[in-house]
Amino acid sequence: MTYTTQCPNCQTRFKVNDSQLAAANGLVRCGRCSHVFKAPDHFVITRPEPAPALAAPPARDPMDDFELEVPDFDPQAQQGDVQILPDPVAAQQPRATAAPVQAEAPPPKQEDVEAFQRALFQRALSEAMQNRHVSTPIGNPFDDPVPPPAPAQPEVFGSRRRAEAAHAEEAPPAHVEFDEPLFTDADAVEEEAARTHKPAGPWLNGLLAALAVIGALFLAAQLVYINRTRIAAEVPESRPTLEHLCRALDCEVPWPTDIALIRTEWSELAFVPDYPNLIQLSATLKNHAQYPQAYPMLEVTLKDSDDQVLIRKVFAPKEYLKPDDLKLNRFNANSEVKVTMRLDAGKVHAMGYSLYWFYP
Repeated sequence: MTYTTQCPNCQTRFKVNDSQLAAANGLVRCGRCSHVFKAPDHFVITRPEPAPALAAPPARDPMDDFELEVPDFDPQAQQGDVQILPDPVAAQQPRATAAPVQAEAPPPKQEDVEAFQRALFQRALSEAMQNRHVSTPIGNPFDDPVPPPAPAQPEVFGSRRRAEAAHAEEAPPAHVEFDEPLFTDADAVEEEAARTHKPAGPWLNGLLAALAVIGALFLAAQLVYINRTRIAAEVPESRPTLEHLCRALDCEVPWPTDIALIRTEWSELAFVPDYPNLIQLSATLKNHAQYPQAYPMLEVTLKDSDDQVLIRKVFAPKEYLKPDDLKLNRFNANSEVKVTMRLDAGKVHAMGYSLYWFYP
């Protein structure tokens, strides 16, 4: 027999049988917390759980069972249900009271039944044609939106107003008249001139090509003339050719004048002994360019102790160069030149000086 016991330490329930109880006189070990206790002292009486009640079926939506029922039409059985609308003219006239007829109506004829069916069919067809705009297709969603249909006109206006509205919708578009014609006589003249135009002869094309070549050569010669100094500096081998061409055009090829590449390496101003009015200027000038250049002009400025200008004078290359350097007529690339000159300062007692090289 199987029993249910509960661990007093961790309150864990588990099942034991008679063989397990007899093995250790009822002592068991909890498998969860390893606590040893006497199982019969902690039996748990379990009551059978009642059977679960059947779940009530969910309430059904009355709309789920909705079906469209079409009753069978029996003209003989439902003849009495059909109401015949009274004539409005006859309804306005006074009616005489009559005693109700107790006699049963005779059965309808087959021709009347067929006529009644045709009337019902025509009525349903006319209602469907009046409401046909409701079931119109959607069409292309990228087309222009279709304006909503006009509201139905009341019956009091009759069918005349609806006919007038339909006639207005079906009216043809108004004729658009242009102020000017699309094709004028001037257009015809231009078209005729274009048709009768003859292409130019080959001699004209050749003349135009020759003029284009001459113009390109003249432009190239002009560019060479303007940049002859730079071309001769960058390509020294072209200087003889450029000088020969300039000799024919009564021009010359000057030497470059990049003053930023000409610098004073060393300079000194000293008084000449036994000559108190004479001062001697010594300087070393270097051309740092990779091509020959023209000699620059020299400006010498003498100053007093307050840095005020006393004397300022400009010297040409022939005044501060030696005869051998002047014969070259150019300042060679990466070369130096020694400058030594004496100046008569008179009674001016100079305490400072400055040298300034420039091109006119």
